[in-house]
Amino acid sequence: MVRLSFPLSLVILFLLCNFSSAQVGKDSGLWEWTPLAPHHSAIVEVHSGEGSGTGVVISIDKDKKIANGYEGYVLTAWHVVQDDVDVKKPKIKVKFRNHKRGAKNCRVVEYDEHKDVALVWVWVPEDIEAAPMAKDPIQSGDKLEFAGLGGGSKLDCCIRHFSAVASSPSSLEKIFADVPLLPGDSGGPVFNEKHEVVGIISGGWFWWNSGLMTKDGNSSIRTTWPARASNVGPLKTLMAKLNEPEKTETRKF
Repeated sequence: MVRLSFPLSLVILFLLCNFSSAQVGKDSGLWEWTPLAPHHSAIVEVHSGEGSGTGVVISIDKDKKIANGYEGYVLTAWHVVQDDVDVKKPKIKVKFRNHKRGAKNCRVVEYDEHKDVALVWVWVPEDIEAAPMAKDPIQSGDKLEFAGLGGGSKLDCCIRHFSAVASSPSSLEKIFADVPLLPGDSGGPVFNEKHEVVGIISGGWFWWNSGLMTKDGNSSIRTTWPARASNVGPLKTLMAKLNEPEKTETRKF
């Protein structure tokens, strides 16, 4: 028997939400949707400056309790938080799926501009679980799941999560997949078949008009294609830097 460690409240949330009509692009035929699952509870919404994107809770330090939560870390795309990198007063905010308040005073602690990945220090509510990091990189032909908040998706019930297959020219540093993405998917996690985080979404190479319409029917939603993401190597490099002596000091929210 497999024992799940996710809180009952989150499981109930999964069952009560109506996903069939709420997810952006659900009926477009552009994506093959995956079932909602407990590992999606680690997905977060990241706000930085005037923009927003997606992220995923990747680490929680249960030895550093703060109020009704803990210190933790979120992975996202560098371009989502680039306006708040190396500034004295970052404006990054992170929202969680449990309907509790989001985290303010978040800050980028590590990033790689060229790999388009960033690690953000956050406060994490006590009933949120981190997603596990994959040990092995993705290779061409491997089955994947992309997840994000593209097209104005709602964090509480309408995350976009869809299947894909890693395609050429995927490498040890980058993942490519023959699926389109929407603005807002950036920073979202790429999961392997074990529901481990193996990459962070960067976006697509080219813009094209998907024919999807906004809710008011006045304009179409542009997509990017093909999907690009970091592979697990750059993510593990960022996480490894957390163990360096100068990165172990206690920070303040």
